[in-house]
Amino acid sequence: MTRSFATHTPMGPVALARILSLALPVALIACGGDEPSSGVPEAVARTVASVSVAPTTAVEIKTLGGTVPTPPTYESASDAYKGGDYRAAAVMYRSAVVTTPEDVHGQYMLGLSSWKSGDFAGAKEAFDKVIALDPRFAKAYFNQARVLLDLKRAPEALETIEKGRAIDSTSSDVWRLTARAKAESGDVDGAIATYRDLLGRNEADSWGLNNLGMLLLQRGDVEGSLGPIARAVQVQPTAPLFLNNLGMALERSGHPVAALRRYELAVQHDASYVKAVRNVERLKGIVTDSTLVDEVDVKALAEQFRQTVRSWKVEVPKS
Repeated sequence: MTRSFATHTPMGPVALARILSLALPVALIACGGDEPSSGVPEAVARTVASVSVAPTTAVEIKTLGGTVPTPPTYESASDAYKGGDYRAAAVMYRSAVVTTPEDVHGQYMLGLSSWKSGDFAGAKEAFDKVIALDPRFAKAYFNQARVLLDLKRAPEALETIEKGRAIDSTSSDVWRLTARAKAESGDVDGAIATYRDLLGRNEADSWGLNNLGMLLLQRGDVEGSLGPIARAVQVQPTAPLFLNNLGMALERSGHPVAALRRYELAVQHDASYVKAVRNVERLKGIVTDSTLVDEVDVKALAEQFRQTVRSWKVEVPKS
């Protein structure tokens, strides 16, 4: 949607694993994370849904599909966001809050749009305003913590998470974000323990499973990373990022055929996912016999980890 407005050779497995570990990219951090909460109070969303956004200066922006020379509305900003055109959405929402500065929904969506378009400073400013307007809006604190993590301000993120926890202690965001913040603060053991707490409460939390696996992979526990990431893919079998991460763990553990197939699946589900596309191209120079069978039972890995998580289950406090 357009928006504009005025403003693969066979060899021994050990040797192969060594080659693959050198061939793999070293940066794994971007393969973790979580999906932000975009929920806003329904009454607020309904109130602002049809409000027209007044144009400011005549500045045309380029979007995913081109440009449309019409004044933006909250509806067009929402369409741009839902279509993945976060830059356009951010500009539109920024224009919106000029005329409706006390609109919690507009400020909140400006924060999400800015964050997803890479404008972390702008996102922080917007979430600060949301919190000032509605100090009981827990999701605003959690998404602010995500921004602070991207700004490499983990200690502040932990403080913000605690403020959100005081409002909503049952949200999975509490454990997931706390684990990320601990890991980025150097407390890897604490992060792993927190992910275990999260999965003990919800064994199917796909981002918790993925992030635990990637944390173990970054730590050098390649075999240990396989179970949680395989389980994440079991929970969300079409998620490109999880499939790509499973491919990385399989490749690092010396299973190139299985790895290539996961990379290919990731690309099938998202042909624009550059990391997976590059992994397919690179590994095809090593795995030249496509008739080879998988060297590992991924489904068994996922099920074994699921049973392990069941031993971690704890009683969820009543809210």
